Amino acid sequence: MRVHLIGSEGTGMKWLADYYSAHGVGVSRSDITLGAPRAENVHGADLVVYSAAVPPTDPERSEAARLGIKQISRAEALASVMACFGESIAVAGTHGKTTTVCMLGEMLSAYDPAVCFGGTCGGRRGKASGEIIVAEACEYMRGMLFMRPTIAVVLNAELDHTDCYAGEREVRDAFSEFVSRAEIAVAPDTLIPCMPKRYAVTVGRTGEYACIDSRVSADGMTIAVKTPDGVKRFRMRVPGAHNAENAVFAIAAARAFGADWSEIAGGLERFRGADRRLQRVGSMNGVPVFSDYAHHPTELAASLAAYRAMGYKKPLVVFQPHTHERLGAFFDEFAEVLLTCDSIVLPVFRARGADEGRSSADLAAAVRERGGRSEALGFEEAADRIKNAAPVIDVIAVTGAGDNERLLPFLLDQSSPNE
Repeated sequence: MRVHLIGSEGTGMKWLADYYSAHGVGVSRSDITLGAPRAENVHGADLVVYSAAVPPTDPERSEAARLGIKQISRAEALASVMACFGESIAVAGTHGKTTTVCMLGEMLSAYDPAVCFGGTCGGRRGKASGEIIVAEACEYMRGMLFMRPTIAVVLNAELDHTDCYAGEREVRDAFSEFVSRAEIAVAPDTLIPCMPKRYAVTVGRTGEYACIDSRVSADGMTIAVKTPDGVKRFRMRVPGAHNAENAVFAIAAARAFGADWSEIAGGLERFRGADRRLQRVGSMNGVPVFSDYAHHPTELAASLAAYRAMGYKKPLVVFQPHTHERLGAFFDEFAEVLLTCDSIVLPVFRARGADEGRSSADLAAAVRERGGRSEALGFEEAADRIKNAAPVIDVIAVTGAGDNERLLPFLLDQSSPNE
């Protein structure tokens, strides 16, 4: 059997390639970054798996349709793979999925988990074999609804993908349907009334689990968590109130699975953060440089709060909007968040959708109109401007879900290794 992957260079697709190869399935690949699509690439394939960014009009998908080759989305493929494992934990939510999955992978390491997430952690893209599986459940195009996990985790429910949800009510309805497919639900106490689940573990101020205290330290923080077994304290190596919240969900899910407290505490302390999630990557002339994936106003605000909790008072955020559609949908919210710091806005990253609408220049202008300091610059201009700004800033945050990381080589001191 041979599976052909279209859009193969995304981390989720690479994980599928690893899984298929480990199970003796032949794999062929194509991606726009590897060259133009060619119809003949699908010849001889038994199954075509395509990423969400690949439309039906793609030449390879069109040829597969002409030849009658079965096609499924990456979300469908992941769901079918998950069904092959005895037990599964699927983590959904608008924010925090990657970090929470990686935390769970560490907490459940004694149970030999396969781990699938949308990024890398310590330079690795997860583990494609194991006795159980922990995976992200993405809400884009309702892909999570193909899954039937043992434990369904919902971290939060906020509108993000406005190209497939009309409003927050639709998002909540989709998450409600998601947890109805699982045996156990772990969800915020504020959402539980909306969710059709008798066996549900609640997280939040009135829930069974809640973070009731946190203490920031030089290398992370210590959190106190209310649990059904009393207050438990955990040491974390990652900063930020949002990461403390992610940790509480991971703790609740690990307990629902059956992990003991020592396994959970050890895993959480071992976890040192997912790549591009508040990740310190080096310094520029003594100024710390962070790489961050935040691409939604709520995520950007959470990251800024984390920098300030770490003691940084003069952050420079280098923000790359992710799609014109998202920038337009949350334009005012982005402007309000960037008003609280100095910022440089890089050109919009077009992952999908139309190359039109609100621009980076529009966003920078809106921040200035509100009394803030912001410029819209290209990559080379931004690098020059950041170097000149170094004396009056104390941290640089290169932020966004696009290709903003290609700015880093122009900023980092060669003598300062990644941290």
